[in-house]
Order: sequence, then structure tokens, then C-alpha cells
Amino acid sequence: MAVLSILDKFYNPSMRMAHTEEFAAIESIGSNLTITHSSKGKVRVKKINLDNAENIEALVRKEVGKIFASKHKIVATSFDEKESYKKLNSKLWLDEDIVSFLAKDKKTGETINVVEDLKFLSSYFDSDNTAKVPITDDYEVVVKDLVTLDEYKKTCSETEFTTLLNLSQQFRDKKLVFLSATPQGGGVALMRHAMIRLLRLLEVDVKWFVLKPDLEAFNITKRKFHNILQNVADPEMVLNSQDMRIYNSWIKENSLIFKNKFKDIDVIVIDDPQPSGLIPYIKKENPNIKIIYRSHIQIEAKLANKKNTAQYVTWKFLWKNIKLADLFVAHPSPDFVPKQIDRNKLVYMPATTDPLDGLNKPLDEKHMKYYLNLFNKFAKADGSTPLDLRRPYIIQIARFDPSKGIPHVLNSYLLLRKRLKRNGHQAPQLIITGNGSVDDPDRAPIFEETIKTIACKEFDEFRDDIKVVRLPHIDQLLNTLLRKSHVVLQLSTKEGFEIKITEALMKGKPVVVFRAGGMPLQVMDTFNGFVVDIGDDEKVARNLYDLFTDKVLYEKMSDAALKLYDRSLLTIPNATRWLNLSINLLGKK
Repeated sequence: MAVLSILDKFYNPSMRMAHTEEFAAIESIGSNLTITHSSKGKVRVKKINLDNAENIEALVRKEVGKIFASKHKIVATSFDEKESYKKLNSKLWLDEDIVSFLAKDKKTGETINVVEDLKFLSSYFDSDNTAKVPITDDYEVVVKDLVTLDEYKKTCSETEFTTLLNLSQQFRDKKLVFLSATPQGGGVALMRHAMIRLLRLLEVDVKWFVLKPDLEAFNITKRKFHNILQNVADPEMVLNSQDMRIYNSWIKENSLIFKNKFKDIDVIVIDDPQPSGLIPYIKKENPNIKIIYRSHIQIEAKLANKKNTAQYVTWKFLWKNIKLADLFVAHPSPDFVPKQIDRNKLVYMPATTDPLDGLNKPLDEKHMKYYLNLFNKFAKADGSTPLDLRRPYIIQIARFDPSKGIPHVLNSYLLLRKRLKRNGHQAPQLIITGNGSVDDPDRAPIFEETIKTIACKEFDEFRDDIKVVRLPHIDQLLNTLLRKSHVVLQLSTKEGFEIKITEALMKGKPVVVFRAGGMPLQVMDTFNGFVVDIGDDEKVARNLYDLFTDKVLYEKMSDAALKLYDRSLLTIPNATRWLNLSINLLGKK
């Protein structure tokens, strides 16, 4: 028997934030199809005879359409036969914006009869219907399957795909592990989800673990590792001996958790400074393991090299562990690499994005309308007025972080509004939004500081046009906001390699960025956007003015954005790089 259940528990378009507890089940036995719909305690059953069992896909999608037309948004489906429904699973994700699950009990692993126990799916979502990222008791991240390998094949050339297949075959008898701080929030987690998803389709033995969370330790790793190394921390902030003790104690606790995991791994990737303290423990348990340290941030190398700086103190503390790694992988800029790193062990690699995940997959108008309404609900919750969908808007999507240049965004918008008013042009709205990681203590302070800024008198005239909103991890919501925007900003003052720039270009949106970190490598100045010196808010305002008043310029840049974005910044090239690095480290080729 093949059973497909559909969970319908999302908000309806009236946006009452209700947890609707509505379910539908579609049961296929031979050529008979039974549709069961449960709503508010009432159960309706409809039976259909199929001439051909293959018609189930068309019928399922027809029923999905009916449910959406009845003012409901379907969140998830569940199958009790994984192989039978792989293609349907993929189509539901790409065409109907529905996540599909295998109906198995989380504890026992046994298949669940979803017709009898439909509500098990609700455990995969928070009360606001944000998808949870499951983590096992030993801190392995459970990555959700979304699409088939054939769908990934469509995103690259035949040569690229053949290369990837060959590399996956060469690595087939080896084990690869990624170790990060958190399973959700920020570009690292997004890349890892995509990477694991693709490599498993290729039957590569790969796993992803995250550290046991600790707020006190996260406060140190964010403010005294990341912020200091990027030179965005308060000038008086320095890593001290007490911080080092707290961090080392936390790392020791994690070493005991992962001790047995280290023993049979061939290659392990350490993502950023948070787990770097585990490197000596890994080496002790498995002397033959190959360790790759991956730096995802803009390290101010000149300051890290200079004694008596806060950067030097932090880097010296981290380096004693990082130097034990076999390779150091950095974003493609020599300025991010401290002098201690052996250039023979240095690899440059950009951040990437996935063309088939929730951030980038195509969305039709009905789903985008839904997500825009959802955004307005969150905007209201954060004290902003609703987005006027009849007017254009500028957007910056980033964490509420001191490195993201939010004061420059606000000042540039202020200057733009004054210029537009002087010349009698329609004024756009501004969205400043993003979500955060659980290891980021800066989220609330920077958000509150932004709200305080727009409360100043100079913003009185157009304060309601500025939407400052914290969003949950609903990727399709960010996808929609980018697709419907007119221009995208990324005015970070420090940035490793901001993949949101590439995601905007993929959607045909011109991007204005500061000349910071790796961002100028992503935007072709005056072709698909503008690259501006850090702090030149006046020039940012002029560039925005031109993009709103010169239609020919805008269309030219929008077209260039679609055609000129770097396709090497997608998941298949990224997986190819990681497999190639691992194979070479192991001496297989």
C-alpha cells in the first residue's frame, strides 16, 4: 500500500495566525484512490477509481490545487514509500511549494500509518509553521530531501555533472563530515543543507554535526571571535583569560560528545572558529584523519598580524588549534588570510547558494502573494506598517549585526528620499529584514538600535515607509521579497562573501554594495549593479536615484543581472570543489 498524507496547518490568507489543525490524506491501493479530509472535527471521504495507477500524480496535484483555492496553504506531505514517490516529492516542492516527509516515527524509525495518525507531521513545525531542523541525540543534523538528482542535473552543464559523478565514485568508500556551530541561520547552514542533500543523492557517505549549544560560549564566539576578527567589535573589547576558560570548557564537553564520532572519519571540515578548539581532540582520536578548516568570515589579517591588537589576541588563541589542520580554506581574498598560514596549505573558495532550495526556486504569483501577506503579518508584529504592494521597494536582507552597515542603509535612504522629493518622483519603500542564528547575541541590540534611529525627527515624514522586520526561517519568504523588490542593497562594512548578492542577481535585481570584503567580486560595477566606497552614502543615494528614474538603465542592469551572475557559485560546483579537495588530501588522485 502507498499512502500519501497532506498536512494543511498553515495560516489562511486572512492571516489570523491560527494553527488550523486541518489535514487531508490520499490513500492509493491498486487502482482505487480514497481522499480523506479532516477539518474542525468533520471528516469527509471521497473515493475515486483510477483507470491507470500512474494518474495518482495528476490527481494529487489537482487536490492540492483545490485546497489552495479554498483559502488554505499546504505546508507538508508525507509518504510511506520513499522510492515510489521521489519524483512526485520533487514536483510538489518545486511546483506546489510543499515539503514532503517520509512517514517514520522519529524514535523507533518504524513507518507510520499516516491515515490513522495524520498529526505526526505537526511535530516538524513550530507554532508559526516555521520548519524545524531535526537534530539527533548525538547532534547530527537531519537534512531534508527536496528534489531528485535529475533536477540538480538541469542546473549545470553535462561536463560539470559528469565531473561530479566521477568524483563521487572516487570518494565512494570514504567518509566526510562537516562540523558547524548551528543547524539554521546564516549562509554556512544554508550551504551545508544543500551540500548534504546533493552528496547523499550521489550516495556519498557524508554527515553534518553541530556543537551542543551554550549561550555563554556563543556570546564569546560571536562577539570576541567573529566581531573582533572582522574589526566590528567595540574598541575596548578583548578576549580575556576568563573567556578562554569558558570556551575551552565548552569545547571539552563537546569533545566527549563526539569522541566516538571522530574515529572512523576520513575527512572532516571545521566551519569557522566556534568548533576549532576540537581539532586537537580530533587528531588525538584519529591521527590519520584529514582536517580542513573553513573560514567563512572577513578576517582583518593586517590587524591579526599586529601585536597588541584585539585581533592579534583572538587569532593567537585560535591559531594554536587551527594550525593543526591540513588545509585552510578562505574566501577569495588574500586580505582575509593571516601571515602564519602556510600558502601551500591555503585554498580559496567562494560561498555558494542552491538554485533549488526555498531561497531560489521559482515561485508562482499565488504563492508569492501568500508570502507577501505573511511578511505584513510579521511586519505588524515588529511595529512596522504593512508593505504597500502597489509601490516599489528597496531591500537589504541580512542579520541584525554590527557588520551589516544598517546605519548606512538608513542614511542612504534618507538622502534618496530628499533627492526624489526635490525632483518630483515617486518614493519607494525600504525593507530591512533578516533572521539570525542561535549563536548570535547581537540580534536584539542591533534591531533595537535600528528602531531607535528611525524614531528620530529626520525620519518623521516617511517613517511609515521603512519596514524593519525580524523574520523566522522561512526561505520562500525571503525568496519572494527579493523577487518582488526593485533594487537590492548590501552595505556591509565587513563581509566575507555575501551570497544574498548572488541570490538577488539570479532574480534579475541590480545590487548596490560597498567595496568591502568579497562583495566586489560578485557585482560587476555599472553592469549589473554598483560598487561604492565604504561610507559613501551620498553615492549610494545617487545610484538608487538613477535606478528608480532611468528605466533604460534599470532594464539594462536587470537583464545583465540575470545573464552575468556567476554560475560557479551554485551547489554542484561547490560539491565538486569539496570532493576534489578531499580526494587530493587522501592521496587518491
